[in-house]
This record gives sequence, structure tokens and C-alpha cells, in this order.
Amino acid sequence: MENRTCIKCDQQINPLRLKALPGTKTCVGCSTVGAKRGVSMMYGEKDHTWNDMVILEADDADRIESTMLPKTDTSNKSEMLSFDEDDLDG
Repeated sequence: MENRTCIKCDQQINPLRLKALPGTKTCVGCSTVGAKRGVSMMYGEKDHTWNDMVILEADDADRIESTMLPKTDTSNKSEMLSFDEDDLDG
């Protein structure tokens, strides 16, 4: 396996990184590529809908997911009642 040093920090690049990305010139620490996340998106209408996975930067994925979450209306909440057997007797 080839040994190569990072062009930014002059440290040795991990051999597994070189195996995955043979043309890389930087180590993981010096890489400008951030973490990615997949977001499931639904497209189309009615019977013509399909799902697709969109790969985004982590902060963009968080922003999209927060806008897609349904808004909950807390003004009309029902209260859960608990009845004991004593309460049912009259």
C-alpha cells in the first residue's frame, strides 16, 4: 500500500483513506468536506408519488427537517382522564 503525506499538515494519510479515495491529497483532519446526511423526500401528488433520498450537508439537513416537521397546535389539547373503580360507583 502506498504511503502519502497530507499537502496541508505534512502528516501521513491513513492507508484506509487512500484505499477509499486513491486520488486524495489531504488527511481527514485537513479535508474541507463535512459530514453528510440523507433526508428522505416525497415528490409528486396522489397516485403519482415517489420517495427519494437527498444527500445534504448536516446543517442543511437539520434545517430542512425542522421545516418539514408538522406544527403541533397546543391550544386544543385533550386531557387524559384516569378513572378509578371508586369513581365509577357513583
